[in-house]
This record gives sequence, structure tokens and C-alpha cells, in this order.
Amino acid sequence: MGYLSNKNIVSRAAWNDRIRYRATFLNTIGTSLVMLGFFLPGIRLWDQYDHRLAWSEVMQVSLAYIRTEPGFVSFMALAIGLSLHLLAVNYLGKLQD
Repeated sequence: MGYLSNKNIVSRAAWNDRIRYRATFLNTIGTSLVMLGFFLPGIRLWDQYDHRLAWSEVMQVSLAYIRTEPGFVSFMALAIGLSLHLLAVNYLGKLQD
């Protein structure tokens, strides 16, 4: 296990590949959560949307939906997905030439 945790023994290319794979994994999970956080509530709201409502009434319905449990879960999925993406970008900043 010592050779995997020590950057001096592992070649630079192997170290960069490990960073890229970790960032790719986190970005894939983050993207999936962002899609879950955006598209599922959007589809639900669009399905129940009354096209005769005024814009202010639409915003009230949307805010009322966010206060429900599925709305909170979708908001948290969106927040976690964005934080995983930012973590992946942070890992890519550790790449060495």
C-alpha cells in the first residue's frame, strides 16, 4: 500500500491518470445528480403546470413545490452534484506536467 500513497515512487503519468480517473468518476456522479435535481422536478412541474397561470402564480407554485420533501430532495441532489463537480475540478488542478 505504501507505493500507492507515495508520489515519489509512482510515476508522474500514473499519478496523473489516477487523478483524471478520480475526477472523471466524481464528475459523472455529479452530473447524474445535477440531472436528477433539474430534470425530474422540471418534468413534474411541467406535467402539473396550468398554462393559464400568470408568471407570478407559476413562481408561487414552484416555490411551494420546493418546500415539499421531493422538492427538498431534488434541491439537495442538485447541490451535491454541483459540489462533486467542483471537487472534480479541484482534483484536475492537481495534475502535474
